[in-house]
Parts: sequence; structure tokens; C-alpha cells
Amino acid sequence: MIMQNGKVQMPSARRPSNRVLNCLITFAICLLLSSCRPSVIEPVKADAASGFCPVCRMKVQASDPWASEIYYSDGTKLMFESPGDMMAFYSAPEKYKVADALKDRSKIEKIVVKDYQTKDEIDARKAKLVYKSKVEGPMGPDFLPFSKREDAESFVAANGGTVVALSEVTPEMVQNLRKR
Repeated sequence: MIMQNGKVQMPSARRPSNRVLNCLITFAICLLLSSCRPSVIEPVKADAASGFCPVCRMKVQASDPWASEIYYSDGTKLMFESPGDMMAFYSAPEKYKVADALKDRSKIEKIVVKDYQTKDEIDARKAKLVYKSKVEGPMGPDFLPFSKREDAESFVAANGGTVVALSEVTPEMVQNLRKR
């Protein structure tokens, strides 16, 4: 406030310079573009190094230690940020925006998760999954895969949880795991 001739006046508003406006517009465009994700997740080629998770919609690298993948008979795959995201899709594919063919279990060739301890790829259909332990994955509570039952049971003894197979995972289990 400025006092002139006994009157209080507000200072005149300054216009931002063109440089500031250009920076703000550029920032807004970058922010908008970086937040864009495909509305429908498309499968990638089976040998692709990256893709988008249909559950959390994040970009996934096959080399990520928590990445999981579902391979289809047509030579494509879907990639997931974590075993928990893969279980969410596998147990209730109708909830996700993917082509109908990707929701058909008869078209699945293999399902790959990574062993919690070794980070080696293992067949999810043969894996022992630890459900509801006190150890969390990168996305919060998760299913922790093990290639050996003994390793899974030792982990449960130390960290709680229950050992289950992929065939035992239900949509309710996934939903219960993800409650916060």
C-alpha cells in the first residue's frame, strides 16, 4: 500500500514479463505431456524391453526387479509394475482397458514373475507366492514370489504372511491386500 495525498492506494499490478509467461507455458506443456498415458494399454512384442502397466498405467522396464509379464500366443505381452499389479489383472481382467483378446486366459502362453530373493525370472504358475507379509513391494503391499517352497516358508516364518499358488489368488485377495 502506498500513501499519497492522505489516501491509501494499492500499487498497480505489474504484468509478468514475456519471458516469465513463456517459461510458465513451457512448464505447463511439459507437465501435461509427461502425465499423459495411453487410454487403452496395448500389448508390446514379446521381446520388448518396456511397456505400460494396464493396472497402474506406469511405464515398466523388463529389467526392473519387480516387473512381471504375461506372454500371449500371438507373440505379444503385457508388462506390470509388480506381481501385485499382475495378480490384479490376472484375477479380474475385465476391470482394465485392454483388448478383449488379452483378457482371455486361453491365449496366455506364460506368466513371468521374479523371485523375491534372487530376482531371477520364474514361471508364476509354479511360483510360491507370499500373501500379506509385513514386507512391501514398490507399490505397497504385494505378492512376493519364490521359486522354492522352502524359501517362501522361511520368509513367512520371519515376516508373516501365507504361501499361496497363482491358482488360489482371487480378486478379493488382491483387493484386500491393496486396502490401506
